[in-house]
Amino acid sequence: MRNVLAAAAAALLLTSISACDFVRFPGDGGPEPTIPEAPPETPPGAPGPPPPVVDDDDFETPVETPDGETPAEPAPGTPPDGTVPDPVDATDETATPPVEVPVDEAPVTPEPETPVVVPEPEPEPLPEPVAPVFSYFQPGVLLAGSGGGFPDQVVHAPGMLFPIKTAPAVLQSQVFAFGGGVAGGDQCDARNYSAPWRDNFCETRSANRTTPFCPVAKIHQGQDIRVGTAADCKTLRSQTADARGLHEVIAVEDGIISSISTYTVKLRAEGSIYNYMHLNMKRLAVTAGQSVKAGDLIGYVSNDFGGTPTTIHLHFEVIQNTADHGWVHVPPYLSLVSAYERRENGPGEQLEPEIGVASTQDVFIIPEGYEIIE
Repeated sequence: MRNVLAAAAAALLLTSISACDFVRFPGDGGPEPTIPEAPPETPPGAPGPPPPVVDDDDFETPVETPDGETPAEPAPGTPPDGTVPDPVDATDETATPPVEVPVDEAPVTPEPETPVVVPEPEPEPLPEPVAPVFSYFQPGVLLAGSGGGFPDQVVHAPGMLFPIKTAPAVLQSQVFAFGGGVAGGDQCDARNYSAPWRDNFCETRSANRTTPFCPVAKIHQGQDIRVGTAADCKTLRSQTADARGLHEVIAVEDGIISSISTYTVKLRAEGSIYNYMHLNMKRLAVTAGQSVKAGDLIGYVSNDFGGTPTTIHLHFEVIQNTADHGWVHVPPYLSLVSAYERRENGPGEQLEPEIGVASTQDVFIIPEGYEIIE
């Protein structure tokens, strides 16, 4: 406010100076200045000169607040004079209409997502156990009284085929089972074709044959195999020796027929020699020196034994070159078990060890002077 009054006084002073020709000051050498007469005094009671006009906008009306408090600041958007604007008339064309949001473009509050529950995978069912296709006693478990077996066996020929092409087979003794020279009875007894397989490597014999895999000398160096059924046995027995050709015998590995003797066919393969005995020697499918492939026909099951017949079966031997003993007969039992499982595409069942049970009789009594041959 003081600035306004000062400005007004300065304006009046400048106006007075502009009315003179020049400004005088004492000692400037000019004529004496003329002193204007003083205006007549205003008589007592007469009205004085009007006060200067001052614009009301230059003054702020102080707002009185109790106890000297500072007035509150006006709300944002309130005019300086403190007046509140009138509400916008809905019919006023100058008013800004509200913005309408199209229905299609209106924001949509998403529904809360339902958590996806992933079910636990069903456990895969365990495969059904495969029924065994045959059963067999442990290696080295011979018929009671027939000799002492060799239990610590391995599969010496893991890749060989089973020597019988398709017919069922039972590994079993030919001397101490039904129909054998010691046990007696009929070789075509059905029990010979339904009993579990049994090892007869190291079985007692009369000839002085040996192998480091047997505990004593004069032993059986191979494994006897009955082939087919009891009915097949009777059919073969009724035929002439030259006519027998019911069950095929095959090469168990690729190799060469190295020799053929009176009742033996020898197949030499890589790392092994296989001896086949008691075939129908009149109907052999191979000749000495011939190369064969695994599965090729060699001959047929019979009972040829150089003029002295034996039971109808196949005698099978495996000979290998061992590190400690050179070329010797090795146990063929587990190799035959494995080969039969592959041929039948099913497992064999190894039976629990026999305890205090004799299969045929407690002790075989070999007749005096009886010669036990193959």
